[in-house]
Amino acid sequence: MSLFENENITLLAKYLDVETMRQKLIAQNIANISTPGYKSLNLRFEDCLQDALNSDKVNLETSLDNHFSNIPDPKKMEPFVEKDDTSKMRADLNNVNLEHEMTVLSANTIQYNLVIQRLSGSFQQLSYVIRGR
Repeated sequence: MSLFENENITLLAKYLDVETMRQKLIAQNIANISTPGYKSLNLRFEDCLQDALNSDKVNLETSLDNHFSNIPDPKKMEPFVEKDDTSKMRADLNNVNLEHEMTVLSANTIQYNLVIQRLSGSFQQLSYVIRGR
């Protein structure tokens, strides 16, 4: 296990990847707001993460036999894209709601920035330890 492969950093990096994917989907939804028949797309990851956290199984992939981890393996958690067929549609069968997309975009940006701050803090701690101060 390398210095930068701790569970916290790996999980935060995975979450950044997910937030980036979500940002792209939101942009795609907004770009297709006038496309007849287009259905908005959503990225589902939180459900997958919650299921992994609530799992009764213990992840036994460790560097030493006496180490146990309750943090799920990010490599095994994959987000999935879901087409929204439940929202109200316009006459052209497009269901993109600009207000909703902008709200989700704002929330996504806030979450992304929080994860960036947390990752930055983790790397600052590593830097502090390496310098020995």
